[in-house]
Amino acid sequence: MYPKSIRTTLLCLGIAVCAIANSQDTLTLDEALRLARLNNGDIRAAAFDVRAANARVNQAKSAFYPTVTPFAQYGNRRTVTDIGTGSQTTTNDGFTTGVDARWNVLDSGQKEFSLLSSRRNEDATKFDATQLLRRTLFQVHQQYYEALRAQELLRVAQSQVDRTQKIYDQAEFGARPEIGSVAKKDVYQARADLLNAKVELLRVKNLTSNTVSTLKATIGWDQSRELPMLARVAEPTEFAAPEPKEKVVADGLSDRADLQASRRRLDAQYYSVKRADRDAGFSFDLDLNYSRNFSPNQNDDRNLTLLVSYPLFDGGRLREQAREQKLIYQSAQASLVQTERIAQAEIESAYSEYVQNIERVNASKQALEAAQVNYDAAIAAQREGANDVIEVLTAQVSLVTAESNYIEATYDYYVAGVNLRLVSGRSIPGELER
Repeated sequence: MYPKSIRTTLLCLGIAVCAIANSQDTLTLDEALRLARLNNGDIRAAAFDVRAANARVNQAKSAFYPTVTPFAQYGNRRTVTDIGTGSQTTTNDGFTTGVDARWNVLDSGQKEFSLLSSRRNEDATKFDATQLLRRTLFQVHQQYYEALRAQELLRVAQSQVDRTQKIYDQAEFGARPEIGSVAKKDVYQARADLLNAKVELLRVKNLTSNTVSTLKATIGWDQSRELPMLARVAEPTEFAAPEPKEKVVADGLSDRADLQASRRRLDAQYYSVKRADRDAGFSFDLDLNYSRNFSPNQNDDRNLTLLVSYPLFDGGRLREQAREQKLIYQSAQASLVQTERIAQAEIESAYSEYVQNIERVNASKQALEAAQVNYDAAIAAQREGANDVIEVLTAQVSLVTAESNYIEATYDYYVAGVNLRLVSGRSIPGELER
């Protein structure tokens, strides 16, 4: 017999191992969201896009700084000159070293416009990445709930097969000549219901497989590996009253990341218009150049240049470029207006759907309770000989319909809640790491 301390240690170790095994056999929604953040290719690509946009901002900043370029050059030159009585050969061989420095001290605003445009585009890219993250996490919520919905419907379908099988067996037994309590037509009806229940079970099994495969792809799960059992969510019992629709719409139009991205790109295009206008008119540049050679001879060269220019004639190229940028800006303005209209319609629709699904859950739960009472009463009456098979089958169909409606309403409610957060520009559960 082990000492008590060792037995306690072994017991704790066994509990820990069981907990680990259970955690590996169950996939929670939070874990699915975490996997999507880590593995989803679209999310990873958006992160690279943000870094690339930041690199473009740094490129625009570099125009405000001087460039310093040290250099070293080796040359070997051989010249042969024919002088009539013979030829003369001259050879030059040596290193040249030095440094060049160039700085555009001042210009007519092109550098500033480029930097401002790059910064707005960087902001837009960040908002795009935020919206993509939220959309992907919404898909995880939706697909997780769809998979759970399919599993619940599979349970209902299997229960339906079991019930119809039992009723069919009872009907077939009662239809025996020595008993004769059940008509043949009732046996045929029970058999038809059993076969239909089996067909429905096969359909739901296929639905379950498809929803699980879709969830695997979104969270980056290896398709060759089985997905653990999904952790069931609690049935909704309390429903938080949503904020007034007008406030939700106003906040959504203000805060939605995709709308903010469009507005930042519109601002970026505004600065592109300013730069194109400046290029098509008077412009100036103040440049400072400095060079120093260290070998073979030491010398310094400094040059300060102010250049004022005007494109008198270029076939209209610069003016057309400026006009093109203005038209692109006007196009972006019109597109933003329409995008905001579509966003408002999405928010209003999602709001109404969320409110209606609350009502659906309450109504379907009451219908389920009533159908269960009706089915239990039909079974009890059949045992007492007061009901025939048809009445029991009718009560069973009502019960299955009520169960399916309650499952559909419950998961539609959960999906609608997350969708309302998405379209109204609010953070999605799982967006921030815990």
